[in-house]
Amino acid sequence: MKAVTTSRGIARDKAIPVLLECSVSHGLSAKEGDIVLGWGEKENTEKARAYAHKNRLDYWRLEDGFIGYLSHPAIDNRRLSLIVDKSGVYYDAHSSSDLEKLLNSDDWITDELTSRARTAMARMVRWRISKYNQSAFDLSEELAEKLSAFKGPKVLVVDQTFGDKSIGHGMATDGTFKEMLDAALEENPTSLVIAKVHPDVLVGTKQGHYDVREETTRDNERVLFVAEDCNPYALLERVDHVYVVTSQLGFEGLLAGKKVTCFGVPFYAGWGLTHDKQLCENRVANRSLEELFAAAFIVYTRYINPFSMQRASLEDIVDILVAERQMRRPTGKRVIAAGFSLWKRGFLPEFFGPAFGKTIFTTPCALESYDYQPGDIVVVWGRSHDGEAAQVPATVPVWRMEDGFLRSVGLGSDLRRPSSLVMDRSGIYYDGGTASDLETFLNTHDFDDCDIARAKSLRKQILASRVSKYNVGSQGGLNFGERANGKPILLVPGQVEGDASLQFGSPDIAKNADLLEAVRTAEPDAYIIYKPHPDVVSGNRQGAVSAEILSRCADETIVDADIIDCMEAVDSVYTMTSLTGFEALMRGVPVTTYGQPFYAGWGLTSDRLPIARRTAKLSLDALVYGVLCVYGRYVNWPVGASCGPEELVEQISQNTGPRTLGKRGPLGAVERWGRKAIYLAEALRR
Repeated sequence: MKAVTTSRGIARDKAIPVLLECSVSHGLSAKEGDIVLGWGEKENTEKARAYAHKNRLDYWRLEDGFIGYLSHPAIDNRRLSLIVDKSGVYYDAHSSSDLEKLLNSDDWITDELTSRARTAMARMVRWRISKYNQSAFDLSEELAEKLSAFKGPKVLVVDQTFGDKSIGHGMATDGTFKEMLDAALEENPTSLVIAKVHPDVLVGTKQGHYDVREETTRDNERVLFVAEDCNPYALLERVDHVYVVTSQLGFEGLLAGKKVTCFGVPFYAGWGLTHDKQLCENRVANRSLEELFAAAFIVYTRYINPFSMQRASLEDIVDILVAERQMRRPTGKRVIAAGFSLWKRGFLPEFFGPAFGKTIFTTPCALESYDYQPGDIVVVWGRSHDGEAAQVPATVPVWRMEDGFLRSVGLGSDLRRPSSLVMDRSGIYYDGGTASDLETFLNTHDFDDCDIARAKSLRKQILASRVSKYNVGSQGGLNFGERANGKPILLVPGQVEGDASLQFGSPDIAKNADLLEAVRTAEPDAYIIYKPHPDVVSGNRQGAVSAEILSRCADETIVDADIIDCMEAVDSVYTMTSLTGFEALMRGVPVTTYGQPFYAGWGLTSDRLPIARRTAKLSLDALVYGVLCVYGRYVNWPVGASCGPEELVEQISQNTGPRTLGKRGPLGAVERWGRKAIYLAEALRR
């Protein structure tokens, strides 16, 4: 079976063949058993429908799902879902659809489906997940102040885009919107009426039914036109009653527990859950909200993981969107990036996301007097330009960027492009002296079963794939047992001396030699394995330990070995702030810290320098969730598009390139400078 269509957009959409599980081609050339596709009830589908009817072929209507996109399709067009209707389309109340037939019957309902629905509904409301997901979590301060200033009840009136097919097919007209606004004013004489403009109008792709200029010309002080991009649920929390024609926001109002009045006949009207101005005789059953949600969001809609481009469940999509909502993200129009070397400029913008229209690179000393515009943010690398960042006006957010925890195959000092970075508004994860966004999240977040389940699955994937931060070193089983002769085997991972994580996260011990001596003093009878940092072994960074210290404090020094093999062959890990400590925890290896790394202080490690600020006691999977699923930012190279940690782990595990370490010879230097030339060319093209 194959699908044919007259729509180039359908034919070019890479997600649709995955969701249909068949090939899709442009042009009406089909044979028996093939299907014909069209988008909803658009006028340009007439030719395709006529062809299907003439040739007795099935005709399927496609539409965006109810959780449609990672952001707004005008910003990021990677879809999350698709509706495939073989008999009609959900927004056409004049004729039956697959969804309406489903809701009129009972044979599909199970306890499992309604339980899944309750869980997904609660998560969507809690984390404010909607059809489009580009808006900030909270209202702007200005709008919040306007709403708070009105002490009486509030109602929400929802606009839609002009020409929206769901209006006419939902038994309404363009004039219905004025009727709805007038009715809201008349029926709620003491309420503030909030008229919400559609997101497509805000991004400039469509026209609405309410002219925002009426805010100042309409002779009614009880009407507040909201023409800013705000999260629907943030508005719903502040109102008592929602008025819609056919907008999906009415269904979200039901999820939020609000009274909903429908002036048209959307898919959720007529089932006993809404106050309906029009009757739809085709809808004969009463449905609970859980049943309506299960039918529309679980049974009727198909989902795709936008990162792996594989079929997904509703829960998979909610997991992705929830993780994006749980920690504040950079938002704005321009990024002012200060102090970044030329080779980094070719790939950094991908980590900021598609919402930013432009990235401007400048010097740190220019930050104080820079000509900032509304919507600007400043990004600097770690703590390297604190003094200059402090001179940025208070109205301009400053974000710190650093390497993530699943970085690349190869070393950053070898100019390997990173696949993972983090961005932090309040601090940075390796600074034990002050709180970071990560620390605040771990200290305050109420982890639910879905959070923990995703982290557990990711951790198992990491262990099975044998993925670490740099993924270098010869792989092969290690056995220290015979040489240890029954002694406890300890791994001491070396670090780059002068590294920021030691400068800001290990105030007492910041040298590899000092760490080795401290561990030998604390564990005089242990068999100590020392593994120098790969950057030090390669000759790119400082941190070598003298032969005298090694002979006195270490029983073995392992150079070219995979860190995972080392962790699996020892009884415990002793470290200052090395990420190896976190990787060891994931593998069930006990860890003792002499510094204050991000994974210390949560009840999972033995800490020589306790951190009083960290009061939460976390499970291992709660820590993994916060660090890898929420805090980390991932980009799939060479595509250059954001992805999730699961997809990055899969990509790294498939890399079969050389992983050996050692001093770089002339060819290594040539290879390193070759990569630098490529990144410089990318930067100059921007």
